[in-house]
Amino acid sequence: MAEKSRKTNLYIPNQQDVIYIDFDPAVGHEIRKRRPALVLSNQGYSRLTHLVVVSPITHATNNSLQASGFLVKIDTKEIDGFVNPLQFFTYDFQRRHAEFVTLIDTPSFVRVKQTITDILN
Repeated sequence: MAEKSRKTNLYIPNQQDVIYIDFDPAVGHEIRKRRPALVLSNQGYSRLTHLVVVSPITHATNNSLQASGFLVKIDTKEIDGFVNPLQFFTYDFQRRHAEFVTLIDTPSFVRVKQTITDILN
């Protein structure tokens, strides 16, 4: 869950957090702009490295992957879209201006993690 560092008073991302983060600069087919993302890495990793591993959240309008079954639907009061676990990025969460929005439910998070595990195995 969202936690402030006692030393710097900055947000430290944690697994299952939905955040806004700056994806620019991007190249090629990489996702762009400031947008929501799901935090995949745990808070210990973020605290140690000052990095966060995320998957982008898209509205999936006209997205050919929507029919593939790989995108994971999330629908919270704050965010309505699809987590794309086929893309995951590591960013400096302070330099990319990460901002906590909400939490994703555990079953959806497990589905995202399983898709990533399937990709890497």
